Amino acid sequence: MHLLAKRRIYIACIVLTLIFGLLILRLGWVQIVQVNQTMPGFHRTVREMSVLQRERGVMLDSGRGQFTDYNGEALTGKLQWGLILFPQAGPLEKLRKYGALEGSELTELTAILHTDLDQLKKEWNQENTPHFWTAGSHQPVHLSEAQIKRLRGLHLQGVGIYPMMTRYLHGHTGMQWLGYVAEQPEPSEGQSGHQDEVRQPFAMKSGAAGLERTLEPLLRGIGPTLVSRMVSGGGEIIPEIQPRVIAPANSHYPLRVETTVDGKLQRGLEQLTEESGLQEGAVVVLDVANADVRAMISRPFYQPQHVDPIQSAWGNRAVQGAVPGSIFKIVTAAAALEYHAVANGEEFHCGGEYRKYGLSCWKEHGHGDLNLEQGFAESCNIVFAETARRLSMEQLEQTADRLGLARPIGWEGEQLAGMPVLRHFDHEDHGRVRTEAVSSTDEGAKIQTAIGQRDVLVTPLQAANLIVTLLHDGKVSAPRLVERIRYADGGTMLKMPLHDSPSASGQIAPATAHTLLSWMDKVVREGTGKSLQRARWHVAGKSGTAQVQKNGEKRNNQWFIGYGPIEHPKYAVAVLVQNVSPDSHHQATAVFRKVMDYLAESS
Repeated sequence: MHLLAKRRIYIACIVLTLIFGLLILRLGWVQIVQVNQTMPGFHRTVREMSVLQRERGVMLDSGRGQFTDYNGEALTGKLQWGLILFPQAGPLEKLRKYGALEGSELTELTAILHTDLDQLKKEWNQENTPHFWTAGSHQPVHLSEAQIKRLRGLHLQGVGIYPMMTRYLHGHTGMQWLGYVAEQPEPSEGQSGHQDEVRQPFAMKSGAAGLERTLEPLLRGIGPTLVSRMVSGGGEIIPEIQPRVIAPANSHYPLRVETTVDGKLQRGLEQLTEESGLQEGAVVVLDVANADVRAMISRPFYQPQHVDPIQSAWGNRAVQGAVPGSIFKIVTAAAALEYHAVANGEEFHCGGEYRKYGLSCWKEHGHGDLNLEQGFAESCNIVFAETARRLSMEQLEQTADRLGLARPIGWEGEQLAGMPVLRHFDHEDHGRVRTEAVSSTDEGAKIQTAIGQRDVLVTPLQAANLIVTLLHDGKVSAPRLVERIRYADGGTMLKMPLHDSPSASGQIAPATAHTLLSWMDKVVREGTGKSLQRARWHVAGKSGTAQVQKNGEKRNNQWFIGYGPIEHPKYAVAVLVQNVSPDSHHQATAVFRKVMDYLAESS
C-alpha cells in the first residue's frame, strides 16, 4: 500500500507538472506572440486592449463616415475646439493638492468660460471620467479663438483643449434626405465592440433616418478617436500620467459619401422658401441630364442635432405622397393620347358645372368650347372629366406606371457592399392611383382620379421626375442622391451608376412626351401659368390644386411642376405647398418662379 501511495503521488506530480507547463506555454504564447495580434471585433491588439482597460476616455470623433456635396463641399463633419475636464480623485479641492490649479488661475478659468465657480465645481466633479465642458447644457461648448489663446496661456494640468468632430454644420435645415443619428444603447448584432474600448458612459450613434440610416452599415466606421487618462485599480485618475489620444490606424476610414446635391443651391433655396413664407411642403430640383437631385427641401425644417421623433419635421415630405390635383392631368392627357381616346381637334363644352359627382370647374361660368390642348392649358375639370369617361381605370393606372408614378423610383441597387438592398431615399412612398376598395367600373371614382383627386397620391420626387421622363422621350430615370463613396485616402469604394426605372408595361411614345411638353409651354403662354412669363428663363410646366382636409377643415394642396430653360432644359422642379387656405393665392406658382429665377442666376 505504501508503494501504491507513492506511485499515485508520482503520477499526480507529473500531471500537475504538465498542467503548469501548458499554462506557462500559453502565457508565453500570449505575452510573446498573441500580444501583438488584433483582437476580433476591436481592431486593436491584445497589448493595446490591456492598456485601454486601465484608462478612462472621452470621444473626440466617432469615426463615422462623412457627407460632401456635388462639388466636394462638406455637408457633415466640422472640427471645433472644446475643453475637456479631467476629474481627479475626490472633489475640486484636491486639484490644488496636485498643483493643477491655483486660486488666481481658477478665477481666470471661470472668466474665460463665462461661468461661475459653483457651476465649474458642479460640472467638473459630476463624473469620474474625462468629459467636455458643457456649461450645463447637453452639448459641448465650442471655444472661440480668443478663449483658446487665453486657456493655453494658463498652462493648466487638470484641463485640456482638444479638437472634436461636430457632425452637423447648420441649425435648422431642410435636408431631411440626409437624416440624423440617434444613440443606440445596445450594440446591434454583428456590430464591432470598439465603442467599449474605453470605459466611458457614451453610446455610439447609428443612423435613424435619411441617408444616415440607409447607408448605416457603411458609415459606421471602424472605431472612434478618443482622449484618455490612466486610472488606478480603484478607478481613480492618475494625475502624473499625461493624457493620450487613441485613434484607429487605417487610412481607408472614415468613408466619404459624395452626394449629388449642390450645397450652395440647397442653402439658397432653403432661404428662399423661408422668405416666401412656405410653411408646409417641399421643393425638388433635378438635373434634367440624368435626374440627379441637385436640391431637395422639406418644410418645416428640422434640427438634426435635436430631433424629437414624436414631431413630424424630421420626415422628408419630398418623398411622401400628397394629393396631386391637376398635375395628374398630365397622366390623363398622356393616356388619352396613347389610347386615342380623343380625336384631333375635338372640342368639349365647359359651362362651369358638370352636374355629376359634385364636380365643377374652377372657373365659375366655365371656359366655353375647348379642345384637349386648351383644356390642359386652362386646367379645365370638365374637359378632363369627359376625357376620363372614354378611358378605363386600368389605362390610367398603366399610364401612371409608365410615367414613373404609383411606384418607388429612387435609385436602389441589390447586393452592394455586403448590403442586400442599398437605397438612396429613406421611407420613399409608393404613391398610388386608387385603392383596392375602388371598383374599376365606378365612373365617379374614375373621373375624380383623372383630375388628381379621390385616392391619388404623388410624391414631389415623382412629380419632378415625371418632367425628366417627358424630356427623355418617355424613359423613366432613377434619381440619385449619392454618386459614389470614397475611402478616406481618396480611392473609390463604391460607385452608383446611373440607371433607368422602367415599367413592366413599357413606356409612353416619344411623340406623346413631345406633345405634353408643348402643352406645358402653352400653360405658361396662355393658361394658368401666365405669371411665369416674367421669369428670367423661358419656362414651362403645369399647375395643380387639390382639395384636402386637415383636422376636419377644408384645405388645399398647391403644386407647380415644370422645367427651364425651354431652349436648353437644365433643371426640372416640383413645388408642393400643403394645407393652405382654399381662398389663398397660388403660392406654389410664385415659389416655382422664384426657384427658377434663382437657378437662372446661379447658372
